[in-house]
Amino acid sequence: MSVKGYVAGLTLAATLVMITGCEWSSGGGASSWSDSYNWVNFSGTYRGIGGGVLVTDYTTTPGTSGTTNSVSEVTGYTRIGSDGKALTVYSGKLSHGNIVPGSVTITIGTVISFQDNGNNAFSGGNGGSINYGTGVWTVDCGSVVPAAGISIGAAYQYAVEGSSGTGGAGSGASGATIYSFVVWQNGQELQITDNNGRTYSGTMGSVSGTLTSTNQTAIVGDSIVAQFSAEGISAANYRVTIAGNLQGVVGGAAGVTYLNNRKMFGTWIEDGGRTGDVNGEASPIAVTASETSTDTTTTTE
Repeated sequence: MSVKGYVAGLTLAATLVMITGCEWSSGGGASSWSDSYNWVNFSGTYRGIGGGVLVTDYTTTPGTSGTTNSVSEVTGYTRIGSDGKALTVYSGKLSHGNIVPGSVTITIGTVISFQDNGNNAFSGGNGGSINYGTGVWTVDCGSVVPAAGISIGAAYQYAVEGSSGTGGAGSGASGATIYSFVVWQNGQELQITDNNGRTYSGTMGSVSGTLTSTNQTAIVGDSIVAQFSAEGISAANYRVTIAGNLQGVVGGAAGVTYLNNRKMFGTWIEDGGRTGDVNGEASPIAVTASETSTDTTTTTE
């Protein structure tokens, strides 16, 4: 080999070493990639929550099934007595129905409290009952006689009724209805392909967790939220932007972790067309903690 060829070979080898770093940009900064995002894994098939349409009409989409809201309120009530006995029985109605069983606590001042046992009944005092569908409740203080006009508080959870893809929710996309997205994640890059074969490319933005500050390792119990945005051309030939967030909860054990309860929530925006609501869910998937690199190499064309 000539000296000139040997030098050229060394130069090529050095160039290859430089561009195999964990983060790089190309085309004068036109695009970049980083494996520091690979500690989470949002790849997989997302379908409409509860089944049915994934991208639903933005103006008629019902609430997402299973979503719960926690409520603390001062509740109105009726004080009941009979046969000349002390007025120790109270009845009222919570502000919301569709109550999550086992979540209700009724507190009568600082005198006595009742806890829902998950089977339409209360423990405490002489017990009571709760109708999870309507929120109507009754409790009996037994030998305790609260003062007239006492305040009664209620703490509970209720589930949002309805689900995306059911009821009156229609398609939020023009033309062919979208029932699923296949998401492929590599670093912060995303590729989303719908069931009609159309592809949308984009990136994840900020990734946040509830238990870590650096968010570079998957810690069991951590709730992960990643912002994302992707663009492409739909089956109806509209330019589309999909923007929202990807969510999941880390489960498993140290060294063997999974991203469970994976959800995709976002907005489907057609350029000059319709606006839709994206509510999707995917099966659990393994996650692997990756070592973060600070090495950066830039190439220009």
